[in-house]
Amino acid sequence: MSHLLAKPLFFNRRIIFYLVILLSLQCIIAYGALLVFDSLPSSLTDMPDDHIVFRESQRGTVNLIRMQINEHKDRPLEQVVEELQPYFGYPIEVLPSNTSLPDSVQKELVKLGFSYDSDNEVVYIDLNDGHLLQLGPILMRDILESNTMSLSVFLIIWALFSAIIFFILIYFAFSAVWKDLVNIRQTAEQLGQGNLHARTENVKGWLFKPLANVLNNMGTHIEHLVSTNQTISHAMAHELRTPLARMRFELSMLEESQDEQEKLLLQKGMSDDINELETLISASLNYFKMQQSNIELNLTTVSLKEWSEKICQSLELFKPPEFELICNSQDVNALIDTNLVETIVKNLLLNAFKYATHKAVLNITKQHNSVVIEIDDDGAGIPFNSREKIFMPFARLDTSRTRSTGGYGLGLAYVKLMAEFHNGKAFVVTSPLGGARFVVSLKAEDE
Repeated sequence: MSHLLAKPLFFNRRIIFYLVILLSLQCIIAYGALLVFDSLPSSLTDMPDDHIVFRESQRGTVNLIRMQINEHKDRPLEQVVEELQPYFGYPIEVLPSNTSLPDSVQKELVKLGFSYDSDNEVVYIDLNDGHLLQLGPILMRDILESNTMSLSVFLIIWALFSAIIFFILIYFAFSAVWKDLVNIRQTAEQLGQGNLHARTENVKGWLFKPLANVLNNMGTHIEHLVSTNQTISHAMAHELRTPLARMRFELSMLEESQDEQEKLLLQKGMSDDINELETLISASLNYFKMQQSNIELNLTTVSLKEWSEKICQSLELFKPPEFELICNSQDVNALIDTNLVETIVKNLLLNAFKYATHKAVLNITKQHNSVVIEIDDDGAGIPFNSREKIFMPFARLDTSRTRSTGGYGLGLAYVKLMAEFHNGKAFVVTSPLGGARFVVSLKAEDE
C-alpha cells in the first residue's frame, strides 16, 4: 500500500520540480526578450528612441531657464542659477563653453542649442555668452535600468502567469500522451519481470500507438517462442526417455542372462538404442541450428514442370509397391531457391508414401508472385485440432501416424521452417482424396 502511495507523491514532486524549472526558464526568456526588444531600432519596433523622447521632454524646461536668465542679464549668472536651484530636483551647474563633450552631444548642442547626454543623464544648454548650463544627472530609469528587486518582481509575476497558462495547456495537450507512455512502460516492466501475458491496452494516441503495437507483437512472439521451446523440450525429453528406458532394461537383462546368444541380442539392442539416441540428438541439433540461423536464399529461375518431374523420378525407388504417384505442374518459370523447395517437396512426398494408402498427387502452380505446392493423399487424414501441432518438432498423432512408421516427427517441422525461410507458409487441410492435403505457399519473384 505504501508503494502505491509513493508513486503519486513522487509524481507530484516531479510536477513541482518541472514547474520551478519552467518558471526559471520563463524569467530568463522574459529578460532576454526585453533586452533584445530594447536593442532593436525604432523603425522595427515603432517605438521612439529613448534619447529623443527624453531630450524633447526637457525642451520646455530649457526654454524656461533661458527666459529667466535673459530677464536678469544685469545680474551675475551664478546668482540667477543659485536662485533657480531650489525649484529643481537635480543639480544645475555653470560650465565654460569650451568644456569637452562627446562628439554626438557637441553636434546636437550646435544644432539645437541644447543636448542630452544619455550616458551621464545630463542636459547641456548653450547660453550663447561663453557659458554652458548643465542640468543633472537626472534620474529617469526604465525597467531595464531599475533596481534588481523591482526587475525580479516583474519577471517573476510575468513568468508565473505565463508558466501557469503554459503548464495548463501542456497538461491538457499531453496528458493522454503521458498515460500512453505510462501504460507502455508498465507493460515493458511486466514483460521484463517474466509476465509474458502482459499487453499494452487503451493506447489511443497516434504518436505511441505504433510503439504499443510493436510491443504487443513482440510480447506475443516471445510468448510463442517460450511456449514452443517448452513444448519442444518436453517432447525431446519424452523421445530420449524411451530408448534410455529400453537400454536400462536391456542392461539389467544382460547382467542376469547366462545365455550367450541372448547376451548378443541384448548387446545389439543396446547398440541400436545408442545409435537411435545419436540420430535423435543430431537431428534435434540440426533443427535448432537451422531455427537460429538466417539462411540467405539462392534464387534460380527454373521451369516448374521440368524441375518437379525430376524430383518425382528421383523418388521412384522410395515408393511402396503398387503405390500411385501423380505429378502435375504448371508449365511456367519461377524464381525460387531450388535446394530449399526440393527439400520441402521430398519431405512431403516421403511423408505421403509413409501414411497414404494407395495414392498421392503433387500439384505445383504459380499464382501471382507465389508458388503453391499441394500434396494430396488418401490416408487417414489429420484431425482438425491437430493441424497446427503436427508442424511442431517431435509431434505425432495417436492414429496411423505413430512411432511404428519411423522418424522423430521433425520432417514437417523442417517443412514449415524452410517455407518460412522462403517467405512463405505451410498448413494442412482435408484432401479431396479423403486424406490430408499439405499446402506450402512460397514467395517467388517473376523471372
